[in-house]
Amino acid sequence: MQRKKTVISLEKLNIIRRILRRKGTINFPLYPGQLHILEFVKTYSGCTQSEVAQNLLITPASVALSTKRMEKSGLLKKQPDDKNLRCKRLFITKKGEQLSLHCRKVFDEIDNAMLEGFSEEELETFNNFIDRFLANLTKKYSLDVEDMDFFSLYAMSNKIKFNRKRKS
Repeated sequence: MQRKKTVISLEKLNIIRRILRRKGTINFPLYPGQLHILEFVKTYSGCTQSEVAQNLLITPASVALSTKRMEKSGLLKKQPDDKNLRCKRLFITKKGEQLSLHCRKVFDEIDNAMLEGFSEEELETFNNFIDRFLANLTKKYSLDVEDMDFFSLYAMSNKIKFNRKRKS
């Protein structure tokens, strides 16, 4: 019975965090999923739309539409590649940088509220439990997530969603 309660609690925590994040950024000029693109471009300045699509495993059409909207909002700018004028390089603007930082601040405030009152030792113990959860899942299902960064995990999640849509 405790196992089910633990899993349900983890799911509730995830849902509540997502609700609070959406609520905290509702007035921001971003569509769902665009923050991931914005942060990818911030991290990999000068990347192409196809690199964004490949790394986040979203369709090139979705990236094209999102980057077009973000460029129109002044969050990104596109510059032609020096060697291939058909290829556009993506760069985050000052406004995009500020919005990204503001979103991150909202997210950090939510996480700080969630973790308030926990000692460093308690957080270390909890992190050890999370590491064990991950180790159990990766071992059982042959997942190699040890060295994956956030973008890689996000891409894996999108790949599963994309494959599910394609089969339907």
